[in-house]
Amino acid sequence: WLTNTGSDTVHAQVRVFRWSQVEGKDVLEPSRDLVVSPPMVTIAPGDRQMVRVIRQIGPPTGNEASYRVIVDELPIDAGDRPGLKFVLRYSVPVFLAPVGDPVVKTGLQASWENAPDGPRLRVGNAGNGHAQIADVVWHGPKGERTVLFAGLVGYALPGSSMSWHLAQGSPPSGGAVKARINGETSESTLVVDTNGR
Repeated sequence: WLTNTGSDTVHAQVRVFRWSQVEGKDVLEPSRDLVVSPPMVTIAPGDRQMVRVIRQIGPPTGNEASYRVIVDELPIDAGDRPGLKFVLRYSVPVFLAPVGDPVVKTGLQASWENAPDGPRLRVGNAGNGHAQIADVVWHGPKGERTVLFAGLVGYALPGSSMSWHLAQGSPPSGGAVKARINGETSESTLVVDTNGR
């Protein structure tokens, strides 16, 4: 559902992209594996519009397939109204379970790496399902606790790896790095390869 909570009519375009990760970066490619209906919407103030996402292909084999539904608000003619004019973009993840609907699992391995912009945490996913990574915290051997990344950090798709810049400077040594995976309330320990520094 797309809901317009504003005071002006919203015009938007809805598209689907195949989502992959290459060399630690998200890659979006236009795809007809999924289609959206309707692809163009007009929503009056206070109203809402259902957009259906329809699968055009069979389920994937092996790993789940990853897509992004992108909703782009289209600019409207504001006439002579002063002020800042901007449009919004929403990106919604969509995952297709593998054929036979097997249990989808993550297999995460983390490492520290040095990059031109400073140290980064790299997380690889050898599982057959995506990992949504949030609230990454370092727990020291003496009970210390340092938040490395607050809130949603990003995703590691199956068979891929992603990396994120560490704003704190040098990565901590020893202890354990923990994160919330796929919205679970309890933290999971990320196995950190110290040789990856």
